[in-house]
Amino acid sequence: MRAALLLLGGGLLALVVLALLVINRDGDEGQPRPVPLQNVQVGEETDEAIIRASSTPVVSVNPANGSNLVMGYRIERPSFGCAVATSFDEGRSWDPSGLTLPPGTERCYTTSLAFAKDGTLHLAFVTLAGVANVPSAAWLTRSNDGGRTFQPATKVLEQEKFMVRLAVDDNTSPPRLLLTWVEPASIGLFQMAPPSSVMAMVSPDGGATFSPRVRVSDAGRDRVGAPVPLVGSGGALHVVYQDYGKDAFDFQNVQGRYEGTFETVIATSSNGGSSFSETVIDANVRPPEPFLVFTPPFPAIAADREAKKLYVSWSDAREGKPAVLMTMSSDGGKSWGPAKRVDDDRGEALLPQLSVAPNGRLDVAYVRVGEGAGRPTEVMLTSSRDKGKTFGPAQAMNRPFFRELLPISPRREAGRDLGSALGLTSKDLVAYVAWPDTRRGGSDTLRVDIVGAAATIEGKGAARRPRAVGRQQGK
Repeated sequence: MRAALLLLGGGLLALVVLALLVINRDGDEGQPRPVPLQNVQVGEETDEAIIRASSTPVVSVNPANGSNLVMGYRIERPSFGCAVATSFDEGRSWDPSGLTLPPGTERCYTTSLAFAKDGTLHLAFVTLAGVANVPSAAWLTRSNDGGRTFQPATKVLEQEKFMVRLAVDDNTSPPRLLLTWVEPASIGLFQMAPPSSVMAMVSPDGGATFSPRVRVSDAGRDRVGAPVPLVGSGGALHVVYQDYGKDAFDFQNVQGRYEGTFETVIATSSNGGSSFSETVIDANVRPPEPFLVFTPPFPAIAADREAKKLYVSWSDAREGKPAVLMTMSSDGGKSWGPAKRVDDDRGEALLPQLSVAPNGRLDVAYVRVGEGAGRPTEVMLTSSRDKGKTFGPAQAMNRPFFRELLPISPRREAGRDLGSALGLTSKDLVAYVAWPDTRRGGSDTLRVDIVGAAATIEGKGAARRPRAVGRQQGK
């Protein structure tokens, strides 16, 4: 069933939202200013859609065909699942992909995908089994036609591997793949037993074979999660993740709220994934809100390979309400500048996502949650042309939806679940954002749909300088 332009009362519809950002070529001075246009529904309109809730999109643009986008996302209810959609007109319309599950599997859940330089799409996904929805395996497949069809999937990980993510090194032929995941000592109802480990393995041949598995996180870290892999300058392999410290509340589902701090950590391999060495990016991270340990909010990482810069971002409540912090490294992740606030300081800022366009423009998307009835929620987009020194105005990509209409997390303290990440990818003149949205839902359905939006960008928006932040309050 083909998705098309869909408007309602001049506003945006809803599930995971995709935004198209067109960058004006004119004007080398100043910073980009997004101006959103109409919206496009991405998910299928079926009988089940009225009670379906989805989250955690990932979107990628085909470097061999800039009109081709592919998006994967999680389905949270009425039962767990995943979906993949394709577009061949820059997000103006969408079709379901031809992904089929391996024989004998029950359902998929998380997806991670990326294009190689030659236009091959690589996709990793996890299947669930049993009434407890335990991960039964992780699978790898690829598509040679932009996501329309996929080759039979190959099993690459066994059961109880969580938070599986994929990164593609498109500087090699065949492309090198970096796969990361979390292994807990054991699992229980909404909990992991420490110690947990961030793990990785590398395929030098596009997924045909893999190197031995290696531990990424230091052995002294007991509670770790939310790993995000990236291939940086010179083919260096990076994995950013979070060390949850002594947080037994979220990690082991203990009633209450953790009042301590986390660490944002990056591990780097310069020997092809045989070993990793780590650097603490920030040791004073204050978690913005409680979460379910199996589906935590992820930090974000992006690389400007030409400028040899790395950017990392996360949501942090060290100054009270959650804010989007970002820091950068110019030496391959060995050292990092001070964390600075890049959101517009209006409401709570959550789930930041980063992307660098081929021309070096840095895009930052995040969720802004306001006060008032229903917690009005917008997805914001801001961009920088000067390597993150200043940003243009943050622009809402949607009319507000209500966070209070999102499904409640199984960990009750976590409240209404926004998912683990936004989706964001960038071209020289275009950025694409994806997010969960409730505007077609209600308290009776809790529907969360997928919609796309386009925004043209004025060439000379006012520059906004990120603000330095203090240490964790009370520390």
